[in-house]
Amino acid sequence: MMMQKEGYKYFDTTADIGIDVIADNMNLAFKFAAIGVMNLITDVDKIEPQKPMQVNLTSEDIDSLLYDWITELLMLLNSDNYIASEYDIKITQNGSEYHLEALMMGDIYDTTKYNYKTEVKAITYHLMEIKKENDQIHMRFIVDI
Repeated sequence: MMMQKEGYKYFDTTADIGIDVIADNMNLAFKFAAIGVMNLITDVDKIEPQKPMQVNLTSEDIDSLLYDWITELLMLLNSDNYIASEYDIKITQNGSEYHLEALMMGDIYDTTKYNYKTEVKAITYHLMEIKKENDQIHMRFIVDI
């Protein structure tokens, strides 16, 4: 779609990647979602689990909790250079709210120590889906790269 306007124009771009997660429970699904996103940035299996980090989030629904969770991980990376390789996650529901408690183990992200693959800018709500099917959690979401 190339449409010229005075002073600016639009152009087509593909700057997204989708992540599908299948897990036995919601806690594990959120763990796999985190690893999937962080592994786009660097090889997660090479991150040394040296520094603990605690995250507590509350959101109005499960989709918002996933959005807030991935956003929090990207903010920790961008503001504190923190990236985790191990995640112990507990998700609970209280009324209509969902709460996530996570204890992570990771390291300070340093490109001289850990390779750089790509920048993940944000998670989107576009095509986000979280459902239970055949006793498994199926999660799908897109990140902007």
